[in-house]
Amino acid sequence: MILFLLILSVLPAAIILFYVYRRDKYEQEPLGLLLIAFGLGAFSTLFVFAVVSVINLIIPVEPNTDNNFFNAFVTSFAGAAIPEELLKFVMLYLLVWKNRNFNERFDGIIYSVFVSLGFATLENILYVLQNGVGVGLLRAFTAVPAHALFGVAMGYYFSYAKFLPEHRHKYITLSICVPILLHGTYNFLIFSQKETTQTISILLCMFFFAFVVFLWWQGFKKIKKMSADFYFSGIPEIEILEYINAKRGWYETNPLSFEQEKLEIWKRYPEAKLDINDGLVTFILVVNTTREWIIQLAYARNYRNLKEQLRIYLIEPDLNELVEIENSIPFVKIDMSNSYYLDLALYNPASGVKTIENVMKWIILFEKWVNEEIKIEEFVIR
Repeated sequence: MILFLLILSVLPAAIILFYVYRRDKYEQEPLGLLLIAFGLGAFSTLFVFAVVSVINLIIPVEPNTDNNFFNAFVTSFAGAAIPEELLKFVMLYLLVWKNRNFNERFDGIIYSVFVSLGFATLENILYVLQNGVGVGLLRAFTAVPAHALFGVAMGYYFSYAKFLPEHRHKYITLSICVPILLHGTYNFLIFSQKETTQTISILLCMFFFAFVVFLWWQGFKKIKKMSADFYFSGIPEIEILEYINAKRGWYETNPLSFEQEKLEIWKRYPEAKLDINDGLVTFILVVNTTREWIIQLAYARNYRNLKEQLRIYLIEPDLNELVEIENSIPFVKIDMSNSYYLDLALYNPASGVKTIENVMKWIILFEKWVNEEIKIEEFVIR
């Protein structure tokens, strides 16, 4: 029986985690790091219980006044939403904010959901072992998915804070406050149904189910948005509007940054040709070694702070044809349009000059490798 209850406790979270993990279409996260995120979430459950118990000895977070709504409000926010979401955020921040694997916008949602469901899973185990199958089935469709959706909201704004540094404080605040608001409201609509009239209880129950529908709607909307492909095709117009409230690319919203980037590249490579088309900024450059190479440096995102925005596409010789001959060429990756590119922007913050320097090194190594002067293991760029 205990084994069945444990499976019932863990299964809802496992299904949700698998779904979210599979939504990461471009570069899936290391399982080891995800398991650490899950474990930190579980640890935060015990830590929250301890903290709330201590606070409750000083200031009651579960008051017993004559006002049922006041009791429900304090318990929902002070006793649950605030400490739980704050601890989840701290775990999320400490684990991935400076981690090199946090390199795509959707990653914020993945790591946040893993932390949230680590918390929810341990909490669920404790509740189900104590209260049985009925509670397990109920929480499988309510509390566990709710924690995941709180995590989606946290990760969504957490990613904006990471990838839009000019608005970092705003989105960090939203990353903390929005999950607290959603979590507190969710709990309040449940707790406030106690010791009230039947009519009010029915109304609150209706509000609760409407709020659950809203949670699912906003959660899936955020997942769909963050898992979209914003790489080689550039960010869609509607996304630019949501980023900067104007129909402009990063080169227009950050003209000083763009101007500096151009000057640095042209100072080093005056023959580089600039092209801007549909929000996609590229530099075309001809490199002559033992043969002529034509490379394209593509700023594949509409904001400039991560290396993943910079990709090198080989126009001549065609990298797609080179890969057909030998599929183990180092630093080669494939984008969502099934075109091969060189991932040579090795450091953050991103730099066009450094990336072009790396492609020069790559070309030299490639030619040596073709001429069997070096082995594939020696094909290294630092």
